[in-house]
Amino acid sequence: MAGGAGERFWPLSRQSYPKQLLRIAGSRSMLSAAVERIQPLVAPADTYVITGRALKPAIEQEAGNLPPENVIAEPEGRNTSACLALASAYLDYRYDGEDVVTVVMTADHYIQDVHAFIRDCAAAIAHASSHDALVTFGIRPTRPETGYGYIELGESSPDDQAVRSVAAFREKPNPATANEFLESGRFLWNSGIFVWRNSVLREAFRQALPAAHEQIDPMRRALAAPNEQDALARVFLAMPRISIDYGVLEKVSNVAVVTASFDWDDIGNWGSLARLLEPDAAGNATFGNTLLPGSHNCIVYSTAADGHDTREPVVVGLNLKDTIIVRVRDAVLVLPAGSAQNVRDVVNLLREKGMTEYL
Repeated sequence: MAGGAGERFWPLSRQSYPKQLLRIAGSRSMLSAAVERIQPLVAPADTYVITGRALKPAIEQEAGNLPPENVIAEPEGRNTSACLALASAYLDYRYDGEDVVTVVMTADHYIQDVHAFIRDCAAAIAHASSHDALVTFGIRPTRPETGYGYIELGESSPDDQAVRSVAAFREKPNPATANEFLESGRFLWNSGIFVWRNSVLREAFRQALPAAHEQIDPMRRALAAPNEQDALARVFLAMPRISIDYGVLEKVSNVAVVTASFDWDDIGNWGSLARLLEPDAAGNATFGNTLLPGSHNCIVYSTAADGHDTREPVVVGLNLKDTIIVRVRDAVLVLPAGSAQNVRDVVNLLREKGMTEYL
């Protein structure tokens, strides 16, 4: 899934070049890293990317050796339930008569231990192949994170000790509740990585989100129509706007969880850079030409100069604490580190003010 706008990474992430195409966590974009990560298990011919229609050309270019027809364009963004209902329809269309096992990932996860990731995926695939279960991955929490959803662990599977049932999904908690979750040892971060057979997902849609289920077969027929894009748009726009977690997973009883052995980070906002970039002795994480005299626990990201001026501007923060500064060619963002989740409010304000040239 690579259709998000990445608004919490504004001003670096823009509508025409969103977060999944950025090289925030290394020399490759997050999308190309995600595509490469799964290749030991899934051949490029069987790997698909779902994105927005306007982003399809850029995604095709960034997706490496994937066939161009494997980049699927949503008519518009309608959250992850609609995205995965479209994926179900497309797989039925592409693999007619097969009940394929599907690994679902997003393009903005940071995973370094690829061997462990592949090993855990193989275990989840084996379980999903032989059980009517929607399998997700849970991450052992390392801090009382308030920006993630949580999974409460249930009982172990009687025939597969690597898999447990999900007792409950919990929404993003307040700090006190996050501490309780961490100390109890019974809660995992919800990674947003899933494994299931296509028939099992369709049945879950039928039970929990009938409005989405009703559109899967019409979308499959639209994909075979001569005027595919128009036919698909008419059906897709009837899909409800809701996440797969709220719309389906929290409402059905056959959700299982594998506790991940791989490292994982959701690169969700500028605060994530404190974990991805090596901090200095004062806890400052920086990228680009920066000076932070007397500053502590700050995040500063500055891109290089454009045009004929070869000098890279310097960003200086004097005696700052817990502050984020982001400088790009046409915008500067300054905010307290505790407000990193709220950058989307800035994007909404720019939209309200008609300043769309900055989006």
